Amino acid sequence: MNWNLNCFYTDESDYLKDFESLDGLIKEFLTFKGKLNHFDTFKAYILHEEKVTKILYKLYGYAHLSSDLNLKDQALQSRYQKLLIKLNELSSITSFISPEIISIGKEKIFEFLNSDEKLKEYSFPYEKLFRLQEHVLSDKEEKLLSNFSPISNIPTQLYQALSLIDRVDEKVTLSDGNEVTVNTSNWRSLLPNLSDKEDRKLVFEAAFKRYHDNKEAFASTYNLVLQNMKSHYKSRGYNNALESRLNQNNIPIDVFLTLKDTVYESTEPVKRYLKLRQQYLKLDTYHTYDRFLTLVDNPKTYTFLEGKELFFKALEGFDKDFANKQKDALEDGYVDVEMKDGKRTGAYSSGLYGFHPFILLNHDKTLDSVFTIVHEAGHSAHSLFADEAQPLATHSYTIFVAEIASTFNERVLADYMLKNSTSKEEKITIIEHEINGILSTFYRQTLFATYEYEANKLVELGIPLNSSNLSKIMIDLYKHYYDIDITEEKYKEYVWAYIPHLFRTPFYVYQYASSYAASLKIYDDIKANKPNSMKKYINLLKSGGSKYPVDQAKEAGADLTKKETYISVVKRFNSLIDELELL
Repeated sequence: MNWNLNCFYTDESDYLKDFESLDGLIKEFLTFKGKLNHFDTFKAYILHEEKVTKILYKLYGYAHLSSDLNLKDQALQSRYQKLLIKLNELSSITSFISPEIISIGKEKIFEFLNSDEKLKEYSFPYEKLFRLQEHVLSDKEEKLLSNFSPISNIPTQLYQALSLIDRVDEKVTLSDGNEVTVNTSNWRSLLPNLSDKEDRKLVFEAAFKRYHDNKEAFASTYNLVLQNMKSHYKSRGYNNALESRLNQNNIPIDVFLTLKDTVYESTEPVKRYLKLRQQYLKLDTYHTYDRFLTLVDNPKTYTFLEGKELFFKALEGFDKDFANKQKDALEDGYVDVEMKDGKRTGAYSSGLYGFHPFILLNHDKTLDSVFTIVHEAGHSAHSLFADEAQPLATHSYTIFVAEIASTFNERVLADYMLKNSTSKEEKITIIEHEINGILSTFYRQTLFATYEYEANKLVELGIPLNSSNLSKIMIDLYKHYYDIDITEEKYKEYVWAYIPHLFRTPFYVYQYASSYAASLKIYDDIKANKPNSMKKYINLLKSGGSKYPVDQAKEAGADLTKKETYISVVKRFNSLIDELELL
């Protein structure tokens, strides 16, 4: 249940040999400058780029994954940072390529591509480049912008230092006299076991205290994230940060706005559910951290192996290739399971072309952690399908479709568990989990996406960001979505500082919600035996990054430009509440 990174390098000396070769390989790109209008030079450039990319995947996999196993190990962090510096050098040296290719013209470049079987693999990437040509600057301007690329990593480093590396875990004494240490990894798993409301309050405040104590440092870090985006979109001629983020993958802004507005208009079921919970749990006041209380006492826990086997049973009856890819994703050596001191929190799947994907978990034996296993297996299986079917040029799928594969898997497991539940309590547990999945994936992530949208509007208007105006956005959104005043919960208004995606990958989280809606539509089609629905879904997984993501989802049966796709999630949410109410 630990990673085996020997597929990258067996020892440090092998890593260093490849790392030291980078200088020459990066400088070799300069030999192509001014010559890409010749077929032979253009093809030589493509082949060199592939060679360097493959070496970088190998180096990056080893450095990045090993560093995430212990963020407190300065040697591992230093090795990773040195590689990032090389990547910045590569970005600077190759900054001439896109402007030069655009200056040659689409007609000639596609003449090159169509005359060679190897080069044909790059037709879609260059189609995307020419679609974006108005946002590609001159050689000199691209070089200037690339000089600032190292700055783009600083907010992530600052956030990591503030939230994890330099943190001091709080200790609290519970009503039974037991002292517990509260950290970012365990506070959520502690809360469901605390029947005393004062104990829950203590644990929650201990977890969020660091965000209050460093609120202006977090606000300044987030301001740096948004100012970086503003500099980028203004330099490249975009109207705003959202447009610049979506346009690269040809995602219409209406997809984001339709999701945001539809969810904002559909919060009544959320308030209905919270009222039901408050009544059933006999709570005088409902706090945000009460969401972790379970409706029934179901102390069942799941080891990683038990969770994995449960998922494999759920896959019975599905397409054989699909099921085998999921099992392959969870093979020994490719999943790091347990919580460890210094290990990066959360979970992810890291897919690098030419290598089996690796999954990071922090498994705490809860039902949630079982769903995390299948979620990340979905990402890894997606990578396995795409890498098998696509060349290097088009293997990498976008974030927009990535979460379809992960949330589809969650539906597979939930459906199986509901069908095979043996008691009323177990059924309530599964339905509650499904409801909470919609709350957290569809509603909560859209709330955070709306927060990003509103925070960026402040930057566009030239209003300085601070902890007060960032908290004000959250206070208003929580009141609208949940009818909860988070100012009555100590430290909760700084929840914006708790969400790492806001700092690391801006305008990412909305895709959890859009993908959830898409995967629900695709899953329902498959369960209803709609003709070719499974084949269409596997084709989506195999297509990697060979098409625009909105088109990929639509071809698989989910049109994310339509409000109805999102309303279907709201309807499912209501039907689950109806079923829960009866139980």
